[in-house]
Amino acid sequence: MSDATPAGRSERRPGPTPARGKVLAVVIGIVTLLLILAALWFAWQRWRDMQGTKDQRARLQAAVDRGRTLAAELASIKPANAPECPPGHSLKTFAPGSQLPPLTGTPASAPKSSAASGPAVPATQAGAATLLPDFALAQRLEQVTAMVLVDDRGKLSGGTGFFVAPTMLVTNRHVVGGAGAQLLLVSKSLGSPRRATLLKVSEGQEFGAADFALVRMDDGTAPAVVEVTTGLSKLSPVVAAGYPAVVIKDDPSFKRFLGGDTTAAPDLNLTQGAVRSLQTGAGGLPVVVHTASIAKGNSGGPLVDACGRVVGVNTYISVDKEQSEKINYALRSEGMVGFLTSVGITAQTDARSCGARQ
Repeated sequence: MSDATPAGRSERRPGPTPARGKVLAVVIGIVTLLLILAALWFAWQRWRDMQGTKDQRARLQAAVDRGRTLAAELASIKPANAPECPPGHSLKTFAPGSQLPPLTGTPASAPKSSAASGPAVPATQAGAATLLPDFALAQRLEQVTAMVLVDDRGKLSGGTGFFVAPTMLVTNRHVVGGAGAQLLLVSKSLGSPRRATLLKVSEGQEFGAADFALVRMDDGTAPAVVEVTTGLSKLSPVVAAGYPAVVIKDDPSFKRFLGGDTTAAPDLNLTQGAVRSLQTGAGGLPVVVHTASIAKGNSGGPLVDACGRVVGVNTYISVDKEQSEKINYALRSEGMVGFLTSVGITAQTDARSCGARQ
């Protein structure tokens, strides 16, 4: 037989089987499903992005609205009058039912004359005063500074003072309270709380006027006294020493003191800064504006130069809420020296410039 295909008859090729057709249909279905899912995923992403943009715009608009509301509220608030809110005299009780701790011993009798303040020391003019290293400056301030606690008819308040003579301490008038207030001096260097007596206050109540008080420590003498200088210029470094209430209220030692432990005393707070401006207050009283931070409780405390000499008495602050600015003021030492002279006390003065470090 011949293997040739007869003329006029085509050869049939085998077509796809039913099984192969099913596989092809499944593949096409899967591809179509993936395309549909991809289209849905891209659509969902775009919708989410649009929602996120709307949320961001909403949050931004809400922030802008809050800022406008706060600005309007701040603009409507009048700044506090600084003399009505001095930094050193807070009538807030330090702890519920706080009382001055009981004292042992009998107060020493009052000195018969101002001679108890110690002999007058003339100003030293030769050379330059020594610039103290930080540890020496801190040690000196610990010795000459004390907390002034005032019990005015059951209202306990506090301020700061510093010794200008062995038994004489200077502070602010607004710290010592009204007539009949009980005064107590407290510091680590004194060792135990000491009774004190108010001797003299300056006259005048207006903002920037003289605000001085002279207090006598009735028992014992101070470990050291501070020198005073009137030399001061802008940008001169200064240090403020005191007992700000916002800090000592959480001082464990002060809490023990209020609880009756007379061996405890709050830690002295020191802040550094520089002279910002030299101004003239009420009645021509010289005032120094500085950047060493002070607060309620610092009033009456010393502002000293880098040689440890008093250049001012920290007295008040001014707060500008609109500008978020706090300005620190001290009455310059010239006014304090004049006040002390009027009551027969001569402070130790040093007119030299603050010179080289040891």
